[in-house]
Amino acid sequence: MEDKPSPLNIFLSFLKLGIIAFGGPTAVAYVREMVVEEKKWLDEKDFNNGVALSQIIPGASVMQVVAYVGFKIGGIIGAFLAFMAYVLPAFFLMLFLTIIYLYVKSLPETIPIFEALRIVVVALAANGTLGFGKKSIKDKLDIILLSVAAVLFILKFSPFIVIFIAVIAGLIIYRHDFKKSQLKLKITKEKLRIYRYVFYILFTIALFNLSLWIIDPSIFLLSILMIKVDIMAFGGGYGSVPFMLHEIVDVHGLIDAKTFMDGIALGQITPGPIVITATFVGYIVKGLIGAIVSTISVFTPSFVILLSTIPIFDSLKHNLLFKNIFHSILVSFVGLMIAVTIKFALAVNWTLPAILIFIFAFLGLYKKYNILLVILLSLIIGYLIL
Repeated sequence: MEDKPSPLNIFLSFLKLGIIAFGGPTAVAYVREMVVEEKKWLDEKDFNNGVALSQIIPGASVMQVVAYVGFKIGGIIGAFLAFMAYVLPAFFLMLFLTIIYLYVKSLPETIPIFEALRIVVVALAANGTLGFGKKSIKDKLDIILLSVAAVLFILKFSPFIVIFIAVIAGLIIYRHDFKKSQLKLKITKEKLRIYRYVFYILFTIALFNLSLWIIDPSIFLLSILMIKVDIMAFGGGYGSVPFMLHEIVDVHGLIDAKTFMDGIALGQITPGPIVITATFVGYIVKGLIGAIVSTISVFTPSFVILLSTIPIFDSLKHNLLFKNIFHSILVSFVGLMIAVTIKFALAVNWTLPAILIFIFAFLGLYKKYNILLVILLSLIIGYLIL
C-alpha cells in the first residue's frame, strides 16, 4: 500500500468522488475503485471489513464506508474530512434543485413532470423493497415478521415501536444463542482515545441542539427529528425513508406526502445517499438554516456510531446473537418498505399512462440500468403522455 495521504488529499479525493457518486449504495463500488485499485490506500480485506461494518450499523452504507476508509488512512480527522467532502456535492446540488423546485412546481408545464416523478418514486420504493426482501427473507418466520411490521406501520404505529418489536422477536427466536454470544472486548489506549473523541463530538452535538432550542424551537425540532431518523436507519439509506415519512409527514405534518415524494425523487438524481432528502425537507420547512441543520443532524449520529463501533467491530461481526437480531431488524424493514410503497402508491392518480410509466421505471431499475437514465426517460415519457 502507498503512504498515508495528507488531510488535503483525503478531502479533495472524496470531494471529487462525491460529485460523481450517483446510485446510492452502488457507489460503494466507486469508493473501492479509488481506494483499493487506484490509490492503494487500503487492501481488499481491510476495505471489505469497512463494507461489512456499514451493514450492521445505522446510516447510509456508502457514507459509513467513506468514513471508515477516512479513519483507516487518516484517523479521526481523516474520517471527518472524507465524510464531509463526500456529502458536500450532494448537499449543494439538492439545495439548488429544491430552490428551483419551489419556483416551478406549480407551473402548468411542470405538473406532468412532477406526476411522473412521483410514479418513479413508487417504482424506486417497490424495487428497493424487492432488493431488501431478496437479501433478508429466509423462512416463514421472516414472512410473518415482515407482515406484522407492514400492518403496524400502515395502522400508523411508530416505526420505532416496530423495530423494538423486531428486536424482542429476535431475542425470543434466537434465545438459544445467548450462551454462544459473549462479547470479548480488549480495552487499549487507542480505543480509549477514540471514545474520548466520541465524547467530545457528543458534547458538541448537545450544545448545538441546546442552542437551537434557545434560538428557535422549530429548527430544534427539525434537528431532533433528523437525529432520530439517522439513528434508526438500519439497512442503509433506504432504511431512513419509513422513519422520515413517519416523523415529517404523519406525526408533525411539516410537509405533505406528495411533497415528500418529490424530495425523495430529487434525492435520487443527486449524488450521494437518499438521506440527502433531509436537505430538501429542511429548506422547505425553514429555508437555508433548516437545510443546513437538517443535513448536519441526519448524518452526524451515524458518523458517531461508526467511530464508536470500529474498536469493537471484530467482536460484533462474530457475535451470533447480534447477527441474528440484526437479521430480525432488516426483516422488519422489508415490512416497513412495503408499507411505504403502498403509501406512496396511494398518492398517485393511477391512469393507464401512469401504470405504463411505473412498469417502465420498475423494469429499468430491476434490470440495473443507470438510475439517472431511467428517471430522465420516465420524466420525458411522463411529459409526453400524462
